[in-house]
Amino acid sequence: MDKPEALKILGCGLDAPEKEINTKYRQLMIANHPDKGGSPYVSTKINEAKDLLTGKNKGSVFGKDE
Repeated sequence: MDKPEALKILGCGLDAPEKEINTKYRQLMIANHPDKGGSPYVSTKINEAKDLLTGKNKGSVFGKDE
């Protein structure tokens, strides 16, 4: 996932502050959470988008930085 895709998923502008990103993330997760009948795939994409935009996507369990 790249930054433009993440912005589109969350519905944020290019220069959105982290507070706006978190607000949009919460709204989308409330509407799409798997425990409430939402899609696991969609919620995973929402999580990935938030992590990428907030800088929390620094590495993965199976990434190269082990």
